[in-house]
Amino acid sequence: MTLQEILGNELPRWAQISKDDPVIFTRLALFRNIKSTRFPSMLQGSEKAKAAGKLDEAVRYINDHGFGPFIPYGMESLNEEERNVLSEKGFLPEEGRLLDGNSRLYLNEDGSLAIRTNVHDHLAFLGFSGGNTVFSLWKRTARLADEASDILDYAFDKEFGYLTASPQFTGSGMKMVSLLFLPGFALHDKIGSLSEFLELRGFHLSPAAGKADGRLPFYLLENTRSLGIREVDYVSELDKILQEITEEEKKLWKDTFQSSEEELRDRIWRALGTLKYARRMTREEALYLSGLIRMGINADMIPDEDGLTFYRLYSLIPDSQVALISHTAPDDRTAMEKWRSALLRDVLKNL
Repeated sequence: MTLQEILGNELPRWAQISKDDPVIFTRLALFRNIKSTRFPSMLQGSEKAKAAGKLDEAVRYINDHGFGPFIPYGMESLNEEERNVLSEKGFLPEEGRLLDGNSRLYLNEDGSLAIRTNVHDHLAFLGFSGGNTVFSLWKRTARLADEASDILDYAFDKEFGYLTASPQFTGSGMKMVSLLFLPGFALHDKIGSLSEFLELRGFHLSPAAGKADGRLPFYLLENTRSLGIREVDYVSELDKILQEITEEEKKLWKDTFQSSEEELRDRIWRALGTLKYARRMTREEALYLSGLIRMGINADMIPDEDGLTFYRLYSLIPDSQVALISHTAPDDRTAMEKWRSALLRDVLKNL
């Protein structure tokens, strides 16, 4: 995918998921740094340019060995709205002040892999997938990091592992985030016990909306361990956990729908009607209604021929994407809510 396609909210093929998969997407980052070279934030202009040259060479090496092509894009010309969208989609860190002429974002053809250079760390190998495919995602992303190590010496300590700009990721140099949709767990009041179970196994579960709300059963699952682990073992553990969560969520949702079918069908149809005709929409309401649409897809009430209907809705909820598409100031709440409702109506216009 091109940078403009991503900023314009073109949907990647990897976002397709089956109707009852609770794993909406997973984002993976492997952070690597050049041995005996300071982190990008500590480098002066000429030093950072020298590091950028080495990193560009490493990506060319990856391309030459059949793992690309990865197309480079400069970061210094991005405006604030564009940076915010790329951060929301997982391509850039939230703090974008380190972006300059020596920073690059390399994108592959289908948008499932990317390489970020000279931001917080010298290298961030990024992987994206929809559904429960975390292990294969890690393998594809790790192959890029391994290939680049043929011509780059990574900063690696025998005791601590990979050295990273953030101590949080020192060790494996890995960050994983999965967005889960768990109405079955939420409606059975089992999120608390699931969260405790995950903490014991080295993962943290938190509400995606920032606060616990039974109406918004979206949760972020993140890794919390980095020191003293083997990547392959940790990712295998996550893969197993996601399979267990998927199986349990399907059982809980089936039980919930069978016991409250009339009520849930009514809520789903109301959600569809509101999204199709509302003229103003807050972010929280849009997330709630989109969740009901996801339930309707699961229940075969709402068609989803290409497996992307929910992701289309979800991708148009964030303020950053609405602001960029509409050229609206994010603090103009009235205009933002009007534009959000219009964009969501367009997604569902043929239903």
